[in-house]
Amino acid sequence: MKAFIKDAPFGVSVIFIILAIGFVYIAAPVFGNSALIVRSGSMQPSVAVGDLVLTRAQKNLPYKAGDIISFKSQDKIISHRILGQKNQNGKIYYQTKGDANKNEDPNLVAESEILGKAYFRLPYLGKLIAFTKTSAGFSLAVIFPALLVIVFEIQNIFKEINKQKAVRPEVAKQPEYPIVTPMIEVVNFSGFSNRHKLGFRLPSLKILLPILAGTLLVYSSFAYFSDTETSTGNVFTAADSFGSPVADHIVISEVQIRGSTPNPTEKDFIELYNPTDSSIDLSGWKLRKKNANGTEDSIRVIESEKSIPAHGFFLWATSDESYNVTLNADTTSAENLSENNSVALLKSDNSMVDQIAWGSTINPQFVEGTAFPANMSGNESIERKAYSTSTVTSMTTGTDTDKGNGFDSNDNATDFILRSVSQPQNSGSATESP
Repeated sequence: MKAFIKDAPFGVSVIFIILAIGFVYIAAPVFGNSALIVRSGSMQPSVAVGDLVLTRAQKNLPYKAGDIISFKSQDKIISHRILGQKNQNGKIYYQTKGDANKNEDPNLVAESEILGKAYFRLPYLGKLIAFTKTSAGFSLAVIFPALLVIVFEIQNIFKEINKQKAVRPEVAKQPEYPIVTPMIEVVNFSGFSNRHKLGFRLPSLKILLPILAGTLLVYSSFAYFSDTETSTGNVFTAADSFGSPVADHIVISEVQIRGSTPNPTEKDFIELYNPTDSSIDLSGWKLRKKNANGTEDSIRVIESEKSIPAHGFFLWATSDESYNVTLNADTTSAENLSENNSVALLKSDNSMVDQIAWGSTINPQFVEGTAFPANMSGNESIERKAYSTSTVTSMTTGTDTDKGNGFDSNDNATDFILRSVSQPQNSGSATESP
């Protein structure tokens, strides 16, 4: 048992060396791998929140349906499953979709945009790495190994003192001409000089721990600056907290179906929010609605040369009672909204971008997940959250009032709150970023 305890640091050191080499191999981009921290559940159950997904480029091998690939979309990296491929103008494009998403991704993926195929995942490791990005995590990753080094050094000091005490009586008993035994001097990593018979020592655990901590922090830097994963309506990104997917597309951010007297039913608006870092052209985009019976109508086809600024807003309002003039709306029509309705935002090619339903939904509606359970009273509105943790208070008077409306878990009941007083914003309003 004593021999086992004595040799334990050596064995643990060897194990840690192997783990460190393996970790560097899978994490460092120089080896052709990309390690991505998963931040939302759009690929569940195949890939869970907090997993670390490892991807590698396919050299001279075609991607096929069923593969999970990582690809660039604007300034983000998305990881979704291939549904099929299309040939356009002699080039191959892939149609992708998150396993947990109801709709396919709105844009096709070119081969040049693909970073690689996901070939392995490490459950929960992404949470640990993301934790090192926080102040507490960074401190623990540095301070804890440093404390262990100090403890090991103190232990070695006491061992050396005890050895010296044990040697002194033996020196007094030695003959005048002692027998000389070949010796070699080896300096250990504690700074003490020990004499051993033709032997050597490997680096101890106290040396390996800081190396491993440093490896973890280096990897976190790669993740923070270059590795994100997003999905339709969700985002896998190196953010401050888990469970707060930010959309990578324009979202419906606020809806009002009636104002205050007089003629409260003539004061309707739909607000859009752009959570991306680029202005987006809305020419030909469409706002459509379904009533409680499931009948579908057009609200507005957005005019040419209309756009929504990065992290900014765009507002439709009904022209009844000149409400659009009151709100300085960006676009208008004579349509109205009502109880138990739903609204969809589509691109000019009719691909779905976002949808929201409220009240009771008996007939097929434009809805993601479950409809928002309430209808709005006079001057009330339903507003998209900034984060998963946002509340009515934080969105109306608290810390999330100027953090945008980018939270999107693909469930209307979860993504929106009910405001007692609406706050419509147009393309001229101040931009808001998470």
